Amino acid sequence: MKYNFRKYEDKDYNFIYELKKNAYKKYVEEIWGEWNDEKQHLFFDNYIAQQKDRIKIIVIDGTDIGYFDDKADENNYEVVNIIVQPEYQGKGIGTQILKNVIEENRNKDIDIQCFLTNPVVYLYKRLGFVEYEKTNTHIKLKMKALENNKTMNQ
Repeated sequence: MKYNFRKYEDKDYNFIYELKKNAYKKYVEEIWGEWNDEKQHLFFDNYIAQQKDRIKIIVIDGTDIGYFDDKADENNYEVVNIIVQPEYQGKGIGTQILKNVIEENRNKDIDIQCFLTNPVVYLYKRLGFVEYEKTNTHIKLKMKALENNKTMNQ
């Protein structure tokens, strides 16, 4: 499926909050025992304040279907979030976005993480990311610039 990005606008706040809630609530409850909307909104407000200029809404055929955000400097690139609505999952959209990220950042180390029990880790590993740290809550993975170039040249 062909996707496009558009910039985050204030009207997207509830859309993104609900996407994050639907995607992460299960993992938050597994780790911390409950999803507290009041606390989560405080975390989310901080997140929006820090990342809103880097948030891209994923659009297919004029429909908002997810969002993506990142952080970057001259040597490193981090995928912060990539969330697609459930009805659009399994169609290769997230995979294509990640492949494009790898291609566009081939000269940088690329970091990504997920909750411990999130099966998306298998996609990340299939694309060439290597686990380098496991915390009490997350698995952190990296694709080194050199490996990134090899992966994309195969």
